[in-house]
Amino acid sequence: MKLINKFILIYLVVTVIVLGIGGYISFFVIKGELDNELKWRFMDRIDRVTYLLEKGKDFKSEKLKGSGDRNLIIQQLPQKVAPETVIKDTMVWHDRLQQMEPNLKVSAYRTVEDTSYFISTYGALVETDDITEAVIQILLWILGLQVIGAIGVGFIVSGRLFKPFRETLARIKRFNIQDREPILAKETSVEEFNDLNRFVEEMTRKAVKDYKNLKEFAENASHELQTPLSITKGKLELLTETDLTPEQYQYVEASQRSIKKLSRLSESLALLTKIENHEFTNKDKVNVTNLIRESTQAFEEFIKLNGLQVETDLEEEVFLQIHPVLADIMWTNLFQNAIKHNIENGRIRITLANDRLEISNTGKPLDMDTNVLFKRFKKADHGVDSIGLGLSIIEQIVDQNNYAISYDYEDGWHTINVRFHPESV
Repeated sequence: MKLINKFILIYLVVTVIVLGIGGYISFFVIKGELDNELKWRFMDRIDRVTYLLEKGKDFKSEKLKGSGDRNLIIQQLPQKVAPETVIKDTMVWHDRLQQMEPNLKVSAYRTVEDTSYFISTYGALVETDDITEAVIQILLWILGLQVIGAIGVGFIVSGRLFKPFRETLARIKRFNIQDREPILAKETSVEEFNDLNRFVEEMTRKAVKDYKNLKEFAENASHELQTPLSITKGKLELLTETDLTPEQYQYVEASQRSIKKLSRLSESLALLTKIENHEFTNKDKVNVTNLIRESTQAFEEFIKLNGLQVETDLEEEVFLQIHPVLADIMWTNLFQNAIKHNIENGRIRITLANDRLEISNTGKPLDMDTNVLFKRFKKADHGVDSIGLGLSIIEQIVDQNNYAISYDYEDGWHTINVRFHPESV
C-alpha cells in the first residue's frame, strides 16, 4: 500500500471514530435542547395564563377549545393550595397516527386573589428516532465531504508534496555502483526531504568510494600475486632440471602443486569479486546446448583418461539471456566438479531442458552438511586439488540471474539442479 493511501485510510478511520463519538454526544445535546425549549415554552404559557387571571380574565373550567390552546387545561380549585410546578413525560393518544405518542406535560398550581387554579399544558416531544435520523444524515453528509476532501488532499499531496520523494526514490532505483557516480542531493521546500537527499548522497558517495577501493585492491592483489607466483614457478621448474635426490624432487613437486593451487585460488577470488561487484552485466542470447556439446568434446581426452562415461540428454537449441562469460564459467565449474569428485570408472549424466540444467555424477556420500555446500571454502573433498570456491562461484552466477540451484544425493548419485527463471529463457 502506498504511503498516501495509508495516510488517507488512517485519516478516514479516525474521522469515522470521531464522528461516531460526536454523533452520540450530539444526539443527547440536541434532545436536551429540544426538551428544554419545549419546557420553557410551556412555562411561558402557564405564566401568560397566570398573568391573564391576575388581570381578571375568566376561563371556563374545562379543556379550552381554541385551536391554539387545545392542549391547555385551566381548572379552579375549591380550596387554596400552595404554588407548585410539575414537569413530567406522558403518553397521549395521537388521532392522526392512531397511536400513543410521548408528550411533555407541565402542570402548575397558582393562587390569584385567594383563589387557586390548576393549569396544565402538554405537547408532543421530538421522537428519539427522528433525532437519530437527523443526526445520522448530518454525519453522513459530513463523512462524505470528509472523504471527498481527503481524496482531493491526497491527490494534491501525492502529486506535489511527495514529488521530491518519488524523484529521489527513482534515482535510488537507477543507481548503479559501477557508474561510480553518487546520487547528488537536490534542494526541496521540505526540510525532511532535504535531510533524506543529503543522507542518500552521503551514503552513495561512501559506497562508490568503498567500491573503488575494493576493486582496486582486488585487481592489484591478483596482479601482484601472479608475478611472484610465476617467478617461483619458473624457478622450481629450473630446479627440477638439476640433479636432485628423490626426496628433494618430491619437495619441489609438492611446492609446485601448492603454487598452482595458490594461483588458482587468486584467480578464483578475483573472479568471485568481479561477479559480486556485478561487472558482468551485459546479457546476451547464449546457446547452452552448443556450449555443453563443445565443452564435453574439449574434455573428451580428460574424460577417457579418468575412465568416465558421459550420458547426455540435451534439448535442441536451449537459449538463455546471460553474460557469455558467466554461462561458460557456470557450466565449466559444474562439469569439472562432476569429473573431479567422481569415482574410478564412474558416470556422468547431463540433462538440459528449457527450464532446467541437471548434472549428476557417481560418487561417495558427502561427509559434511549439504546446507553449507555452496559456501566459500566449504569442500566436500579435502583433497589438495580442491580450493573450495567452485560451487560458491556457481551460486553467485545463479543468484545474479535469478535462477535456483539445489543439490541432492540418492543411490550413489550426486545431482546439482539449476532451474531457470522464465524471463531468462
